[in-house]
Amino acid sequence: MLYLDVLVLLNAGIGAVFLLAAGKLARRKTSRWRLTLSALAAGGYSLVLLLALPGWLLLLLQLPVSLGLVLLCYGWGGKRETLRLLLCFWGGNLLLGAVLGILDQWLAPLGALSRGGIYYVPVEPVVLVLVTIGCYLVLWLVGKFRKKPANRLRFRLKAGQREVEFTALVDTGNRLQDPITGRSVLVVQQKVLQNCLPSAVLDALSQGRPEQIQSSDWQRRCGVLPIRTAGGTGLLGTFRPEGLWLLKEGKTERVGALVAVTPQPLGGREYQALAGEQL
Repeated sequence: MLYLDVLVLLNAGIGAVFLLAAGKLARRKTSRWRLTLSALAAGGYSLVLLLALPGWLLLLLQLPVSLGLVLLCYGWGGKRETLRLLLCFWGGNLLLGAVLGILDQWLAPLGALSRGGIYYVPVEPVVLVLVTIGCYLVLWLVGKFRKKPANRLRFRLKAGQREVEFTALVDTGNRLQDPITGRSVLVVQQKVLQNCLPSAVLDALSQGRPEQIQSSDWQRRCGVLPIRTAGGTGLLGTFRPEGLWLLKEGKTERVGALVAVTPQPLGGREYQALAGEQL
């Protein structure tokens, strides 16, 4: 006999476990309410097994449904990050399917049913719970021994009366310093600052030509920094913001770095600035 509440709650729990495992593998965090909501959605989707839908249609539904669950749980974080979460989520479900496939010789006589990649196993729920926990532990170990991604920092910058927050990649090769004061230099892409700085000032700094700035107030705060890259040498326009804070674990720490403006896109949604190790 099939109990709908058991079916929904069991699949909600399995969905929550593999969504959480995907976040561990992709090193993304989510709130409890988002995880709960997406888990309930996963449990509700298990009811489609009761509909008279062909297996091929159920299989086609796996991609949009999986993507919807991932977005509901973690939100949109850019193409690459969302794809990484989706692949990790699929990995957990494929691992569970593989284990159930191995056990199929015992489960099939009991009436195990697979349609479009959805499994219904009419055995004690503890069986699926234990298998799911085992799969989660395997994925947790994989994530534990994965190479850590590049470190990223979150900053808040104030220029004029406006503030903006952005993410910076810690670049070990970034050793830029103000040759006079010795201050560290944070390289920020132009687009991030377009609502903070006057357009004329921002354009001049992005071209490495602060001498074109007409405002005497901004002239005193701006400068130029020579750089050397793999493509050759160049100039970066810099300025001293009214405030620059490092946001870490719910705390703010003021830093005294200069900000250099680059017109080049950096990391898309993943990061919009480059910081040196000294920051």
